[in-house]
Amino acid sequence: MQLRILVYGQSISEQKWWLQVRQFLQQRYPAVDIVMENRAIGGFSSDRLKLMVANDVAPFYPDLILFHDYGGEPDYEQIIRVIRSHTTAEVLIQTDHIGVGQNQEWHDRHSEVWLPALCNTYGLALLDVRAAWKAYLQQYQLTPAALLSDNVHLNEHGNYLMAQIITRYLEVLPRQSDVPIPSVQTIRRGGDFSPKKDKIRLPVDGNRIDLIWKAGSVSQQPVAVTIDTRGPGTQLYSYYYTRPTLSGSRSFLNHMGQLLAMQLGGRPQAENWTLMVIAVDSARQQIQFRVKGSQTGEDGAGSSDQPFVSRSGRLRIDSTSWFRRRNPGDFRQFPWLKAGNQLHWQVLSCCGNIVERVSGGITTVVQGAPNAVHVLELSGKGVHQIQAIRVYKPPLRP
Repeated sequence: MQLRILVYGQSISEQKWWLQVRQFLQQRYPAVDIVMENRAIGGFSSDRLKLMVANDVAPFYPDLILFHDYGGEPDYEQIIRVIRSHTTAEVLIQTDHIGVGQNQEWHDRHSEVWLPALCNTYGLALLDVRAAWKAYLQQYQLTPAALLSDNVHLNEHGNYLMAQIITRYLEVLPRQSDVPIPSVQTIRRGGDFSPKKDKIRLPVDGNRIDLIWKAGSVSQQPVAVTIDTRGPGTQLYSYYYTRPTLSGSRSFLNHMGQLLAMQLGGRPQAENWTLMVIAVDSARQQIQFRVKGSQTGEDGAGSSDQPFVSRSGRLRIDSTSWFRRRNPGDFRQFPWLKAGNQLHWQVLSCCGNIVERVSGGITTVVQGAPNAVHVLELSGKGVHQIQAIRVYKPPLRP
């Protein structure tokens, strides 16, 4: 069994507490393959993070998301709507801890009134970090600064406390549960479907489909997959892009002017992309650029102050999708890109048109489809190795 967990948000979510949480989960559930990733981005409050969320979260398709972010509440809610319309993930919302120099009245209202109402509306779990933090400070007669490295970020003691609050919440959850998840349906061979002439054809409602193979089956006979008469590997929704990074850098974000988000279009294909910076005007916060695909070739030039559509139509970049300062002191540690710098990313597909049984026993054959009713067709000798089909239906329609 695999459990996919995503830690998401901004700098508080980036801090080391999440490693302690991962260690706790690995020890508590030794038989579970826990895949836990942290895709939080320091400084990205909800107004910036909303640009990233669909491409960050949907391709990973987690089972659980640990989420905390600052910023405007309408943008925060937009992030939640994207998560709830693109995945079936359980979402654990963390309220704000106690910082120094905060508008405490606003954070109290946000944590005690607005976030509980949001969780009630969207069916989210709420972890009241703020109440636990206040109780800890009072119990040990500490000031808020005792747990911080500056006015908001956690020091070693603060990371310990955050990990303890989250692990104690998770500790009371049952080790195993047979309670079905309403948004995930398992369709079983024999009762719900049976292959006919090496084919399975049935309606499904959702945006992700997994095949569950028979235990002990060793044959590698292929299965052809179509959804709504087309192979999933030919459909745009199956494709996503990796975060654009500066050539030679391991970090996603370290310069002003970097590309944050894009939309994929045209005829999809997996390939590597390069954006070459031609000129930079840091005073106007604009860059001139050109793009090239490893298979598409040279695909046009543009400016960050204008919407851009590549010649092939495979890339679309909105003028709001670039990393800019909101005020003079914003991210002052980051220099601007320079002419000649290159950003690199990949366009990849979640799915293929032909699949075979895998050793793990489960194969995702459709992911990222519109959250709606589709017709799934599986064909080939390999269909007789399929024990069940699992369909994921996010709770919100886009």
